[in-house]
Amino acid sequence: MTDTETVVFASGQDAASAGFDEASHTWTVGDRRARVVIATDGTLPTASALRTADLEPYLGVAVHGVPNYFLLTDPDVAAKKAYVAKCLAYMSRSDSTRIEVRPGAQRFYNDRSRRRRDLHPRRGHYWRRVGRRIPSAFEVGSHTGEPIAGGADYDGPATVQIGGDRHRAHVRLTGRLDPIDGRYHWQGTVFEATFDVRLPQDVTVSIGRRAAAARLTERTPWSTHSVVGVGAPPFALDDVEIDVPLL
Repeated sequence: MTDTETVVFASGQDAASAGFDEASHTWTVGDRRARVVIATDGTLPTASALRTADLEPYLGVAVHGVPNYFLLTDPDVAAKKAYVAKCLAYMSRSDSTRIEVRPGAQRFYNDRSRRRRDLHPRRGHYWRRVGRRIPSAFEVGSHTGEPIAGGADYDGPATVQIGGDRHRAHVRLTGRLDPIDGRYHWQGTVFEATFDVRLPQDVTVSIGRRAAAARLTERTPWSTHSVVGVGAPPFALDDVEIDVPLL
């Protein structure tokens, strides 16, 4: 195995057979290892293809559940190259080793693209606008377990309770205060979990002495789970007022 490269360009069978290691946040492509893979013909790894067939890639370049992986396809290849370069620059600025489009961003894009087939007008200001939204459209993280500035609000150990069973796991969580409903919406990924449940599944996520109700929404090809919650999160917040409804 060669040393880890920053970016590897792949296509066809090389891209289809690529495998991602969640522990080190690296891809193995044939006999090469890389932090990021760019598929020049739009091929997704076989392990993720069936899971993502019902959703269009976000902006044609990224798919939730396939981290550190970008697609380059017609149209607007030049604009997409520039957009991917901005994503990689965001990774570098945040000192992160993992980048993945948020599920909400991909679903929102997918819903709009079904209604509007002119979603990507070939105008430079469109790509500049979405380029400014990269921090809100993508979540980033580090394999060291340290929080990432501008990315995850918490990256570390947690307990996931399902019914009467408690499971130790690693989670990466972030969130935002919604200006419309005034409540805090948080989401993220559960790693290294030992449970196998039908989804969606209501759970309780605990970090230290903090606990919050949440829901597991989907399982990725690499056996991680997406989790979402509304209200006070299980991680500490700085100077944010949370609207918690009375029971």
